[in-house]
Parts: sequence; C-alpha cells; structure tokens
Amino acid sequence: MRKQFVLFTFLLLGIVAMHADSMAEYRAFADTVRADVYSMDLPAFKVRDIPEKYRNESAVYKAIYENFDAKKKTGVGVRPGPMMLPTISRRARIEAGHLTRMLIHINDKAALEKYSEFDFGIDNKKNYFEGYEKNRHVMGARLIKTDNRIVDIDTSDFVEVEEGKKGENKRRKLAIPGLEVGDDIDVFFYTETRMQNVHPDPLTFYLKESAPILNYRIHCVIDDNLTAQYRILNGAPDFDVTRDDDGNYVLDLEIADISAKEPRLWYNQSQQSPQIKMYLFNRRNSSDFTPKSARFDGMQCNPPAEWIIGDRWDQDDWWLENGAVAGNLVMKNYLKDGHKIAKDIGKMVKDGRISVREGADYLYNLLCYLYIGNLARLNAHDFALQYNSLLKAHKFPIEAGLSSVPDQEPLYDVINLNNTIFFTSLQGDSSRYYFPPKNGIYSPSDMIPGANGRVAMMWRKPKERKKVPDGDNYFRLPATTSAKNRNITYVDAVIDGSVIDINRKEVHTGAAKMHALPILSEEDINEGYRKYLSRYGHTVSVKENKKRAAERMERYADGRKEQKEDFKNEIREYHGEYPSEFVDGKVTSLGINPDSTALVYELSYKMDNLVKRAGNNVILSLGKLFCDQLELLPSDRERDVDAYFGTPREYVTRISVGIPSGYTVNESSLSGLNRLILNESGAFSANTTLVSPDKLQVDIIKRYNKGVLPVSEWPEMLSVLDMASEWNNVSILLEKK
Repeated sequence: MRKQFVLFTFLLLGIVAMHADSMAEYRAFADTVRADVYSMDLPAFKVRDIPEKYRNESAVYKAIYENFDAKKKTGVGVRPGPMMLPTISRRARIEAGHLTRMLIHINDKAALEKYSEFDFGIDNKKNYFEGYEKNRHVMGARLIKTDNRIVDIDTSDFVEVEEGKKGENKRRKLAIPGLEVGDDIDVFFYTETRMQNVHPDPLTFYLKESAPILNYRIHCVIDDNLTAQYRILNGAPDFDVTRDDDGNYVLDLEIADISAKEPRLWYNQSQQSPQIKMYLFNRRNSSDFTPKSARFDGMQCNPPAEWIIGDRWDQDDWWLENGAVAGNLVMKNYLKDGHKIAKDIGKMVKDGRISVREGADYLYNLLCYLYIGNLARLNAHDFALQYNSLLKAHKFPIEAGLSSVPDQEPLYDVINLNNTIFFTSLQGDSSRYYFPPKNGIYSPSDMIPGANGRVAMMWRKPKERKKVPDGDNYFRLPATTSAKNRNITYVDAVIDGSVIDINRKEVHTGAAKMHALPILSEEDINEGYRKYLSRYGHTVSVKENKKRAAERMERYADGRKEQKEDFKNEIREYHGEYPSEFVDGKVTSLGINPDSTALVYELSYKMDNLVKRAGNNVILSLGKLFCDQLELLPSDRERDVDAYFGTPREYVTRISVGIPSGYTVNESSLSGLNRLILNESGAFSANTTLVSPDKLQVDIIKRYNKGVLPVSEWPEMLSVLDMASEWNNVSILLEKK
C-alpha cells in the first residue's frame, strides 16, 4: 500500500511539474508575441487625434490591422496519439498565424463599459484519425492615456470561464483595469495554429464595425503550395495580390476612413457587411476531403459558384441518387425496430392508408427525434442526406434540393461547399420543403426561418448537369408571411391587494418558435416527439442499456430544475423584472405536428410591482402586462442600411384583467388607451374594452411586414416601434367605490 502511495505521489508531482513547465513555456511564448506585435512599425497606431466629425461618437477605431500567414511544412513531423512520437512524414503540415490588432478611442461611458472586458480562446488540441490541429492563443493590451503615457496590462491575469447550459463554451476573460474615458486601448489577439492532414479554418474579414474606422489594413502571406479561394461580398474591395521572392502570394488591402457603422439593432453582419471570405486548402491531405475546385495550387478570387456547387455534388451524388441501403442505417442502429417502423410507414403509403405527405412528415419527425435529442451522431448535413436516402429507400416520390446555409452568402455567391445545405421536397407538393431543423424545432410544414425566400436549386444527375449548367437552375424558395410567424399571448391577471396573480399562455408558430426554445427541456423534446410518433400504433424508443436509461432519467430530473430557472428568466424578459413568486410552468405542445404547428407553454406566477396605492385608489401599470418593449437610443433612430428582421412576424396579445371587488375603472384613464397605426412596414394597434364591471380586456397587435425592411421605410417602422414602446408605459386608475 505504501509503495502504491509513493508511486501515486511521484506521479502527481510529475503532473504538477509538467503543468508548471507548460505554463512557463506559454508565458515565454506569449511574452515574445507581445514584444513582436508592439514593436511593429504601423503608422496608423501612432495617431492621437480623431477627426472633428467623430467627436460625438461613442468610440472610434483609430486603426485595425489584420495579419495572416500560412506556410506548408514537410519533413520531421509528429504522429498523432497519446505518445506523440516524432516521425519522418511526407504528409504536408501547415503552420499559420493570425493577428488582429485594434487601437480604440474611448469617448464615453457606454464605450468604457463595452471595452472594459475582452475574451479570447483557450489553447486546445484536436486529434483526428490521421491528423491533428493545435492552437495557442495570446492576447495583449495596453492603454495610451490622455497625457500619452503607455500603461501595459498584465494579460496573464485572465479568468477561464465555462458558458452555456452545460459549460460547453470555454473562454478566457480579461478585465481592463484603469481604462478611462478619453483613453486609447491598443489590444491584439493572436492565434498560432499547427496542423497536419486537416485544412485551416476559414477566414472572414468584415470591413465594418460598430464605430467608425480611421484605417483598416489587411496583410496576408500564403504559401504558393496551398490553394486559396476567396469571395468578395457586399461591396468589399479586392486585395492587391503580388508574389514575394519565395513565390508566396502576398495579399494587401488598406482602407481609410470607414464612416459607415453597423447599427446596434436588426443588422445581420454576415448578410450586410462588406466582407471577404477566404478558405485555404492543403490539397495533399489524405484524410480531410479536398474539393475538386481546390485540387490545384494557387489563388482563386471569386471562383464561379458553379465550381463550389459542383464540389458539393461530387461529394454527395451517391447519397442523392442511390441510398437504398444507407437510408435505413440510422433507423436500424439507433431505434428499437427502427427499420421495421420505417418500412411499415412506406407500406402504409403504398397501400393508401396514409398520404405521401403524411408518411414523409412522419419519417421527418422520426429522424428529428434522433437528431434534436442528440440520440444519433448526426449533423445538419448528415440529417439531410439520411432523410433523402430514407425516403428513396421506401419509394417516396421526392426530389433533393440545395440552398445555402442560413446566414451565409446566397447560393449564387457560395464560396465553400460547407456553406450549402440540402433539403428534400415532395414531387408536385409545393407546401413541403424538408430542411434539417437547424437551430430550432419545427413542424414538417414549417419553412425554417433561414430558408425563407432563399435562392435554391434542385439536384440533377451528372449527365443532365453537363448539358445545362447549374447557373440556369436557380429558383427562390417560398417566402412566408407575418401570419405564419406569430406569437399569440393570453394574459389572465387578477389583482389581489398589492399583488397580481398572472396566468399566461404563449403560442408560437413558424419563426416565432425560436423565442421559445430556451425554455424547452430534454424531457419536453423527447416526450413530445414520442407522443407524435405513436400516432400509427408504433412505440418509438431509442436503443439504450440500463445505464444510459438511468443517466437519461437523471438528466430529466436535472432538466426540470433548470427549466424552473428558465421560466423565471422568461418572465423577466416579458415584464422586465423577475416574478415575486413563481407558481408553475409547463410545455403543453412541442409544435411538431403539421396539423397543429404551435409550440405552446403556460406559466403561473405573481408580480408585486405592477400595482401602487394612491390613497383609497389603485394605479395599475397596465402596459407592463404587455411584453416588455425595446427602448430605442438616439443613435438607433438614424439608419443608412436596411433593417434585417429575418422573417415577417406578428405578435398578438390579449390581456384580461380582473377588477377587484369594490373598485371601478376610471373612465378618463381608460379613454386614452386605444392606439392604431398601419403602414407599409408594419402595424400597431391596441383596443381596450370594459367587457363587464369586473373585467377589462385589451387586444394588442404588433406586426413586422417584411423580413428585410428597406432603409427608406425605416421612418415608418420607427412610428410603429415608438407607439409600442409608449403603450408599454400606460397605466389606469381603479377608483374605490
């Protein structure tokens, strides 16, 4: 026993020593990087004054500098695995470095708060079957005070945090002590990446920020033995491309005085900002797929989208054309009697007992059950291929289609095959476009928000594509209306002394379901799918042993506790404050049934801050029973770009207030509550009715008519937003009889 203890002690001391050596090595590396960065000769970072026209800006980026270099390496490498043994390898490795440095002028308290804390990545290493990727991250910061003193910030004093429900997002956070209004902060982030047999992560240079930019410079040096593909989007300028003495590609871009800013609200950076997207490929990888368009070295500026779409077809044509066996793999591997259930659904369709649409809807939800519940190893791309193959395996009359991933460039400008997404449609049925339920839970009859009105094309056999190019095959998916994306709220409020008892029911359809997702528990999701999937006499359950079943039930119990806090947070978001007492909350419909597409939940709670005494009378903050409305800042009112809402949507609210015994509603306070505004951009209306001496009813509608609102119509939308915000603050007087 003593020998075991001594051995354990030596092992523990060895681990501690290795950790200390590792930290010492990291600090030395970080110190070297900081010294190199701050010794760079960059004139834009020496500017002290800002132009008079920017004196009233909250912040000003005096300079932004991005430097990226990627070099292919050969020779002695490291074999991935626990031992990390050195080996002679002909496999090309890549070493890359990415620096982003910014000089930011702090002009008011809002900017002071925004830039008083930064976060950056945690060092990590990923091992693959025949490759690896290792990243090291360094941050540097220093202050330039108003008297030109330079104050270095100790960036080793960071805190590592875990964010997200399960702590899956790990970051380093660093506070900036001593930052004051009037200071400049010179901050940089550097990532060193070493990889073998994998392609580098994509780069996106956004040429617009939330504040004006006096100087933006990009400098890239890329090995001529790599392939670089880049796309210029949304009006961005091109690089100046040259070659250095070693044959490397050198890309330079410098822009002065970028006055246009990203709005704080309703702006989609990936869809609206000028940007350059770049993808690098080591075409000699043996494990990471290299697209056909990237299988020769060199620099490709704005390659034809048909090349990239062809890359997608090349990788997945087999799945789309064949798949009679592959279509049942997920069903067979992860579901009890999964193959039998899928086969039975196909037979029911063939026999006419259910329609093609009903069968396709059922199999869609069956696969969603595995995908959304994380019960099978599927990503969105795999989901789409498996679903297409599953339907073909059971003789459904379907077609496969392709669009670009939501919040990526449109299909006719696509720059990488991974920015595309497959869908399946029923032949002759324009009401069904089955997309992977990416970032949400939707009914088969829903158009997922990101696909609304997007450019798409249908799959064709390779021989057909040779005759007619893909560029002649584009079409637009259906665009939804506000009525399809609706949030209906029913508020039943009863005044009890100084407290209001509230029962609230929320009904979400279409894109509005996204707002309800945070309150769903794993149990809600799994049981909701199981309930739907029982409709044709099947009992659907996953394959799991006793241990995994017990772990799942334990997660369910933990999830119910977490959901209580989620409900409280939802109440705070609705009213602007937490409830004084939470009574109950439950999800009554998951919204996956195409015959009943609404996601529904109900809440019961008490609020003690909506009623005030005024002598013998009572003042009720009636507007606070309506969902908390956004307060626009003065800077939000001026806009030079379209407002990006994503999809048209509508909010309908019915409020019923029980008047306490012995009180009556003051008629003069009631008469001024009605509102109405209708225009091309949207609408707001409020109608208040005293339906009986003891019951007040308010019906409110707020509507956004367009997914993307032209900037010319922004003044009209302002009038809608202002009226909604103003109504949020109305009160009524209840007089003692």
